[in-house]
Amino acid sequence: MKRIRALDGPTPGLAHYLERDGEQATWEGFRSHQAGDAYRELVSGLEHIQHGLCGYCEVNIIDNDRQVEHVIPQSDSAQGRAHALDPTNMMVCCKGGTLETSGDQERRMEPVRKHRSCGEAKGKRNLRDREFIDPRDLPALPSLIRVDYNGRIEADADACQKASIAVDRVENTINILGLNVKRLQRAREKHWAALSEFYQEYLDDPQVIQEAARKELLPEEDGRLPRFFSTSRFILWAGG
Repeated sequence: MKRIRALDGPTPGLAHYLERDGEQATWEGFRSHQAGDAYRELVSGLEHIQHGLCGYCEVNIIDNDRQVEHVIPQSDSAQGRAHALDPTNMMVCCKGGTLETSGDQERRMEPVRKHRSCGEAKGKRNLRDREFIDPRDLPALPSLIRVDYNGRIEADADACQKASIAVDRVENTINILGLNVKRLQRAREKHWAALSEFYQEYLDDPQVIQEAARKELLPEEDGRLPRFFSTSRFILWAGG
């Protein structure tokens, strides 16, 4: 998990729909507004400010593996309807391992039920609850998670203390979002192994290491970050 930005306000298509339908506006109505172009514009806007990464697990967002996640779920009886079209209540996420056709085990692993993550694992839980933490509320630094060589992530107690955020809150969020399901853990393990091997090979060449760090930790020309940003940051900063 890493800190992500929220939209500052509605995208043009969403603003047009809200102005047109007013109190009658619904999420379902918005999805079909402008023949779906307004929805696609919203998804692209979210994807842009998140640098192309899932707001929870940090896999790369691709066209057939993305969906809008409502932090306060629409099913929330107290707040869901009021926030269904609130752009500050939205992020873009992957489909949490439920992509129907994929040979990529990072995106789908059988049995799907045991390997769901992100919004698919979260379900109707409201991440605004005090026992969870919204990725948009995370500090930019320090990172609140540690990554093991086997791809497992856990709360960094020292970093949590510095940020005045309870360790249990971070651990609970990791568990609720299924961020340590085998599918994701294996993917991070492979990423760790590749980066660590590179680091060890060029340990005596700081210029190469710095260039690798820039490539992994800074957006590319199209504004996208490589997948598993937090894993890369932990490896490169911790020294492999």
